[in-house]
Amino acid sequence: MYSKEDKILIFNDRKRGMSYRDLSEKYGIPRSSIQYIVYNYHNVSRKPGPKEKLSKNDIRRIKTNITQKYEKNFKCSIPDIIEDLHLNVSKPTVCRILKSINFKYKKLPHKFQLTWRMRRKRVEAARAFLKQGISWNQVVFSDEKFFTIHGSDCYYAWLDKNMSPRRVKQVVRSPGIMIWGMIMPNGLLSYQVMKGRQKSQDYINIMKSKAIPIMKLNCRKEITFQQDNCPIHVSKTCQEFFKQSGIHVLDWPPYSPDLNIIENIWGFISKDVYGKGPIKNLKNLEAKINNAVTSFNETQSALVANLYNSITTRLCLILEKQGQKLKY
Repeated sequence: MYSKEDKILIFNDRKRGMSYRDLSEKYGIPRSSIQYIVYNYHNVSRKPGPKEKLSKNDIRRIKTNITQKYEKNFKCSIPDIIEDLHLNVSKPTVCRILKSINFKYKKLPHKFQLTWRMRRKRVEAARAFLKQGISWNQVVFSDEKFFTIHGSDCYYAWLDKNMSPRRVKQVVRSPGIMIWGMIMPNGLLSYQVMKGRQKSQDYINIMKSKAIPIMKLNCRKEITFQQDNCPIHVSKTCQEFFKQSGIHVLDWPPYSPDLNIIENIWGFISKDVYGKGPIKNLKNLEAKINNAVTSFNETQSALVANLYNSITTRLCLILEKQGQKLKY
């Protein structure tokens, strides 16, 4: 057997124009062996790799499926592709194939743009918060989130590199569960299932039975509470309730989910809920939500601390961008 270094030297000398006879004399190797080494230098047989799980025809069908959904303005995810084309492969396999043919998982734009008045209110609120010097590590943030059986309502889709992302049509409303949640400075996420159409009194009942007792147990005596401008939150009944309860409620700017850190936490919970197998029914969905929240409370205290520390930076960015939306 000849070493790899000898084969490289022989091939390079042959490439420079040396004859097989000269090479045989130089290296003391039979001429037939020299010819064999030169011929097989770039033609070394390799072991065949694993069989491709998707044929060329399957890849063409995937491209066609994505194009058709794009033309109809529908969202296209990997589970949708596998279901539509009846592919017997895993999601990572389809993802790998799409990346190899220059497809990307792009975020689609939101439906509305902030008007000048909306941006002005966001700037005024950010300036007021910074001027007041609010201690954000003493604020409890709250929000609602709708979890569905058929997956996350995120606005991402697989698109070709030349396709511009656009808003998708919501064809059917999937059954799901509305969750109200709050995140506290100590890293604890608490939630409550909201059943049926909610009214101001229903929201007050959640505050009385769950939110306020937990806040008093986990926070300091002076509680600062954040909520969005949902009609049942800002009704006169709710405002009177908060005054009587001694809870200070922040005057929150409209259209500002990018300032509410619980939105980032919902994203974390959604990945946990939707990333661990299919959801069979509402009971199974509720169990997954409970497990995800429990796991979050046990492992993600550092994440919550970083989110609280980012609030001042977000306010400064609002001023810098003159009220435009932030990436969060």
